[in-house]
Amino acid sequence: MDVTQSHSPRAGFWAVFLLSVFAWAPATFPGYWQSIEGFVPIFNAVQPTPIANIATAPDLWRGSGSGAFLLIRPLMLLGLDRVAAVRTTFALLFVLGGLSVYIWLRPRFGDRAAGLAGLIYLLLPPFLATVYIRGSLSEAILWALLPLALAGIAVHAENRSLGAATILVLAILWMWRTQAGLAGFATLFLLLYTAWVERQPLSFFAVLLSSAAGLTSLIPLWSVNAPSPVVFGDHFVYFFQLFKITWQVAPSIPGWQDAYPFQLGFVPLILTVVALWLWGMMAKPQAHKAIGRLLGFSFVGIGVLIGLNLGMSAPFWRWSGAERLLTYPWQLLFLAGPLLAVTAGSLPKLHSDFNSGPYWIALLTLVVLGSYPYLTTNFTQVKPPDAPVAIVGPQNNFVVLAAHLIESDAPRQTTLEVTWQALHPVEFDDNVFFQALVGDDAAPTIVAQLDRQPLDGKRPATSWQPGEILTDTYRLDLTSKPPQRGLRYYFGYYDWRNGARLPVGGGIDDKLVFHGR
Repeated sequence: MDVTQSHSPRAGFWAVFLLSVFAWAPATFPGYWQSIEGFVPIFNAVQPTPIANIATAPDLWRGSGSGAFLLIRPLMLLGLDRVAAVRTTFALLFVLGGLSVYIWLRPRFGDRAAGLAGLIYLLLPPFLATVYIRGSLSEAILWALLPLALAGIAVHAENRSLGAATILVLAILWMWRTQAGLAGFATLFLLLYTAWVERQPLSFFAVLLSSAAGLTSLIPLWSVNAPSPVVFGDHFVYFFQLFKITWQVAPSIPGWQDAYPFQLGFVPLILTVVALWLWGMMAKPQAHKAIGRLLGFSFVGIGVLIGLNLGMSAPFWRWSGAERLLTYPWQLLFLAGPLLAVTAGSLPKLHSDFNSGPYWIALLTLVVLGSYPYLTTNFTQVKPPDAPVAIVGPQNNFVVLAAHLIESDAPRQTTLEVTWQALHPVEFDDNVFFQALVGDDAAPTIVAQLDRQPLDGKRPATSWQPGEILTDTYRLDLTSKPPQRGLRYYFGYYDWRNGARLPVGGGIDDKLVFHGR
């Protein structure tokens, strides 16, 4: 008797659906998590454009396309506010990704193995880091859409289902409209998978033609590009970094000491090693040859993708020019996600003991417990405005979320309270200037001014962490000045070494301007 049919045929499905709560539960906590991208997804969800351009440099390949916000708008129409809609979207992506893996693998692996694979996928550390550390909505969507496309390919290859073909085409088009650079790699991945594993010409051409259509739809945006915020070659991963158990909520920095969450996950890797051993020790090949091809493709693919993250692959990236499509080499780990789900989730298929109830439940428990170290993030209760007050710095280094100017008569002084969120590291500990002026714009007269480091130097600019929200108060003493009406106030940041001011609004200005009574 086939052991895959000796239990509830939907236990794996319900395991993925119910246990996904461990992945999306943090998205329900009060406030919003302090991710590296900060409130950028929320700002751009309110004012959608073909390529996101609020507090982020619009770029066809690396930037977020309009497809990143398709799920948010219906949720807002249902009555959710912007923050709740974005958080709900992230939660839905976890569920969609896990269930897509289940649908993709169930025909070949059976219910329990597919359920284990789906749970592994949605709790993979790189997936969790994409949401809770980077806060990248566009990449989280690709994490969900890639296994959906794989499911579409597998079902279409099996029974020529028109519905499966439709899902496949829509998933690929959506990827291209979400983040084109990663979509290009996903397209190559899907073509290789179809040719190696499914070996179905119609499915191959469906992938090829829908990918060509997605790429063609971007032709009007071909000239939209921006320089990379980092040097691509500085961020190759050291081999040991992929296997560390601990991580740090921080941006990627060059060097061996980088503590960004590159980890593939201790539990998935251990299960993958056991699966490789079982696969190699089997006395005869799998009865279904496609299972052997799928496992072979997955093991080889994991090795290749790990290699593309290491410094030894630098010549390939330079020669091919593929570094233009990504910000960091480790973004390709999203392609390894489904493959790790295949290898680690295959244990109940490779050995009947793992398919029995107690062992299977133990594996599910191990996966959930193993994800706990990667579910750590910081939260803020600051409510984002509809749009930032200002965007400061040559690389959109931080956004001013609020700026409240108060003029008082007793005593005569002006107070400015500024709240800002860091997005990219600042290269120098800039000073702030706050000035009160009279006269025309061409030749104003300074009435009073303040010049000091933000937060009295206790938190210099180079210490601001991306996603962190800070508040400071600046006060001008006007008691010794004659009373005047119609004062203007300038506020901004500058390099005290040479007096150069940081650009505001992408270079439109070099200061914020406020008008008094």
